[in-house]
Amino acid sequence: MNASGTNTSQSHIALITGASSGIGQATARRLSRSGTPVVLMGRRQERLDSLAREITSMGGQASVSVGDVTRVDDVAAAVDVAGRMGHLGILVANAGIIPIEPLEDTELERWHRTIDTNLCGLVNCVHTVLPAMLQEKRGDIVLISSVAGRQTFPEASVYCATKAAVNHFADCLRVDLAKRCAKQGGHLRVSTVQPGIVQTELLDSIEHEPTREAAKAFTESVEEPLLPEDIAETVAWIIESPPHVSINDVVIRPTAMTR
Repeated sequence: MNASGTNTSQSHIALITGASSGIGQATARRLSRSGTPVVLMGRRQERLDSLAREITSMGGQASVSVGDVTRVDDVAAAVDVAGRMGHLGILVANAGIIPIEPLEDTELERWHRTIDTNLCGLVNCVHTVLPAMLQEKRGDIVLISSVAGRQTFPEASVYCATKAAVNHFADCLRVDLAKRCAKQGGHLRVSTVQPGIVQTELLDSIEHEPTREAAKAFTESVEEPLLPEDIAETVAWIIESPPHVSINDVVIRPTAMTR
């Protein structure tokens, strides 16, 4: 549904995954303030509906598409919602989990779920939005990665591996799209945002209680951790840069973070 009922056919529509909280929620608010219509995708309908009402009450345009990025049909449904609003020109692939735990307590299913969400789900989104962007020869794909894709952390081998894969996938995708732009014109850009510690609900997805508490203690030990709004501003800066400027990778840490 289009919560505003407004014709947005001339606008770049932004599809934001994991929009029910944290970075996704903050990004939806930030982009809508700049006049970008947003499609809010996530699994928690009540939260998405509340955010859509908030955005429209402030004069923005928001639609909700409830779904899971690991399900291709759900992603396709979200893209259809965006297509009915106008040109899907922006993807912010933010959905992710971090179920880290000691190796001796790890269940294979949790590893698979991490890969399915953080990597396969992201690939589902990119593959599904590409046709519209290639047809229009314009678009921004912003993938929310992590400093964990650049360095390793204890008990987080699979999580780190998924984020490293996202970084390499993004750079290869950027090269492929840049070649098309060089030959055919247009502006197709790919970026990763690689945050350090951000105060979000992400750590709640750690099912192993001692690891979850240790991770939260580490986060709280860093003076002035990043806020979701800091990442949202970074995403907006990438998207709002002149079309000929491609900001490929942004690593952003709290000033006091040493790792």
